[in-house]
Amino acid sequence: MRRRVASVVSLLAILVVLLPAWVERDSYPLSTYPMFSYPRDRVAVVDTAVGYDATGRRMRLTPTIIGGGSEVIHAAVTVSTAIAQRDTDALCQEMAARAASRRPALVRIEVVSEAHDVIAYFEGEETPASVVVHSSCEVPR
Repeated sequence: MRRRVASVVSLLAILVVLLPAWVERDSYPLSTYPMFSYPRDRVAVVDTAVGYDATGRRMRLTPTIIGGGSEVIHAAVTVSTAIAQRDTDALCQEMAARAASRRPALVRIEVVSEAHDVIAYFEGEETPASVVVHSSCEVPR
């Protein structure tokens, strides 16, 4: 009898583990984690802001300059929202004001959408495949 109970429990455990492979519905506690497992494009578009120094060298901006705080996601959403609402000029001016005191070497800020080849990026090629400039503004002195 104990063997039969152990076999049934084992079989049920195996079925519970395999169930997500047959069921399309994703829910707790049996999740297929679709946010990590669905096929993605090789090119990703990233909304961000960049700064330039007097020599034209391009520099990444910190979340503090972009969104006024330390949260990376907040900074990303701030830029994406400004682009979607066509309000990038105001955001650019806000970032330039913050950059004036925090990054004095910067002379210009751009709000951009960058297209990156994801594989190449993680192999060390950080130069975007293409860039769309939504706004550009000077850093006040």
